[in-house]
Amino acid sequence: MENNNQPEQPATDENTKVDPSMLESIPAYMKQVILNPVQFYSSTMKKSGGFIEPLIFMIAMALITAVIMAVIGLIGFGPVGMMAMGFTGIIVIPVIVTIFGFIGAAIAFIIWKIMGSEQDFETAYRCVAYSYAYAPVAALVAGIPYLGTVISSLWPMALLAIASIHVHQRSEKASWAVFGILGLVFLLMGWGAESTGRQMATEMEGWSREMEQKYGDPENMTPEDAAKAASEFFKRMQKEQESSQAGE
Repeated sequence: MENNNQPEQPATDENTKVDPSMLESIPAYMKQVILNPVQFYSSTMKKSGGFIEPLIFMIAMALITAVIMAVIGLIGFGPVGMMAMGFTGIIVIPVIVTIFGFIGAAIAFIIWKIMGSEQDFETAYRCVAYSYAYAPVAALVAGIPYLGTVISSLWPMALLAIASIHVHQRSEKASWAVFGILGLVFLLMGWGAESTGRQMATEMEGWSREMEQKYGDPENMTPEDAAKAASEFFKRMQKEQESSQAGE
């Protein structure tokens, strides 16, 4: 006698499945967020549907950004360390994006709640995740002094202001004021960090040339000379730090 009692299949949540159409929509979504964000946030983006699709989009944008950074660094453009950041990013990006994507969405969710939005956390997450379409473009111009910082600071805040208006139904004045101020804060912080980084890179380059003139080719340097060079380097760094603290 046949046993018609088949083992019960575990229930699946449709929102956790990776639909192939999700991957196919990535280029179109990226293009629309960049070229027509108002239409994207007002009609294209769904306010619900799970976290998987926006998370996949965010990871894809981050991976593209990391590859661009690695290539630009490899051919010698961009700030010091850009190639290393790019190759490292390709490996660790899925974890970083997953963690910081939810943190960023939580902060945006709180801001929108303070502004009076009635949308839930999922909607806030989707708004933030799709705004990451700007990142590959920012990576392309990162080698131009300060331009990459301007784009990375102001563009995502502009996209969130548009999302605030068309998804959360907040007023234009309030949305541009809140996210505009945040963008300016990030811009000032970014400019300061970039300026310090470029100054340190210039000083390191000058120190390297000075040590080469004094001790010869680093590859042929004796252990004693290498120790002396390292000692001089740390003394210089300490002196500069003391000068900086005195200036404050």
